[in-house]
Amino acid sequence: MKKTIISIMACIALLLVTSCHKGDATSATIDIMEPMVNDTIAYNDTIHFEGTINGNGKMYGYKLSFANAFSGDEYASFSSEAKAKSYAFDEHLHNQFTDTTMVTLKVEATLDHNGLKTDKYLYVLCLPQ
Repeated sequence: MKKTIISIMACIALLLVTSCHKGDATSATIDIMEPMVNDTIAYNDTIHFEGTINGNGKMYGYKLSFANAFSGDEYASFSSEAKAKSYAFDEHLHNQFTDTTMVTLKVEATLDHNGLKTDKYLYVLCLPQ
């Protein structure tokens, strides 16, 4: 009997710990206004990374990154850990590449307190001098 009570209490405790926080997002819509997919960025121009993230509940932040599409090397990243139902972002990267470079722009939103994420990405081509 004592083992049954302990088992029941352990199950209840596990459920309480792993249950969702009320109001956490389970999905989000990520809209990237700029740049357009496969845009070409001339040398000395700026990659303008602008958009919104709208969740169906409270989210736990986001990360924006600019990375080499082939090597994965990250050139720059920006993040926020603010809790909100929506975010607007507007970041920039100056094209100073000395070689033709395909850059991945990625938005990653953290949906809940357990770290569930959703993302969206696009590529732009940066031209050298």
